[in-house]
Amino acid sequence: MKTKRNLALAILGVAVGAVVILTQSAWTDRNHEPFKLEGTWIARLQATPPQSWIYSFSPSDPSGREATFQGMNIVGDPTFGGVFPEAQQSMAFAGKAVVTGRDEASYTVANYGIKKVGAATEVVYIGLDSGTIRRISPGKTQVDHYLAIFLAAQDADGDGLPDKGQVPIACVPFVSIDTSLPLMAPCKP
Repeated sequence: MKTKRNLALAILGVAVGAVVILTQSAWTDRNHEPFKLEGTWIARLQATPPQSWIYSFSPSDPSGREATFQGMNIVGDPTFGGVFPEAQQSMAFAGKAVVTGRDEASYTVANYGIKKVGAATEVVYIGLDSGTIRRISPGKTQVDHYLAIFLAAQDADGDGLPDKGQVPIACVPFVSIDTSLPLMAPCKP
């Protein structure tokens, strides 16, 4: 009788232990690696027409918690659907980002729409994009963008940024899902 009771208690103990282990692993964060601003990323925006860009982070501290980044548009309409018909090209962009939480960072990036005037180029508009980057799984982020668009004339001092007190002519919120560029094996014929 005592053996049966001890066996039942042992089975109950194993069951409780298994439940504790399973619930702990279910409740713990799946992303065990700290969120770092590093690597090369490809962003795709499902819009009409579709848009995509590629960018790379350059950490400015060893922890990867702060970084500058630069990139270029691959596919997109520099005229913003005809709003700026004179814009012929969207320039490469540059920005900075900082980790603000376990799986989140804030960023700001500057971009310019330009046109060619003879041998020179002229800025048509300034785009300042800011928002949050959230890790949704290893190698995937959701980026909430808030793009403020300014006319080139709103930069009277010519420093590349709208002058203090200038109001954007448009604010465009959108979301992109960005994918980290994986290391791949070489193509072998």
